[in-house]
Amino acid sequence: MRDRTVPRASGGRQAKAVVLDFIQRRIEAFNAARGGGVAVRKDAHGYSLFHLDMVTPVARLRPRDSGERFEVLYWSPFRERWSAVGEFGGIILSLDDALEFIARDPMGCFWH
Repeated sequence: MRDRTVPRASGGRQAKAVVLDFIQRRIEAFNAARGGGVAVRKDAHGYSLFHLDMVTPVARLRPRDSGERFEVLYWSPFRERWSAVGEFGGIILSLDDALEFIARDPMGCFWH
């Protein structure tokens, strides 16, 4: 969530407007419904999921198209960067399907 300072109409004082990130809230709700353990960090290129220690990366969701679908990435300790899941390019799913995919971890690349 970002705070933006905006002028108030009365008295010249400033108030903070809150910009809600509904995608981040959905990720956090999914995490909470499954017992927690994951922190979410948003930046300009998507959403990174980390173990609560904020050190160990779990997955990254990079928005595609209109923001309705996300490319699922995993952290490669060998390359020290986010990498596409799968041998033939990235996996692009809806947010709900992407979160389920990460939780199930059928390729064994997220939860180490």
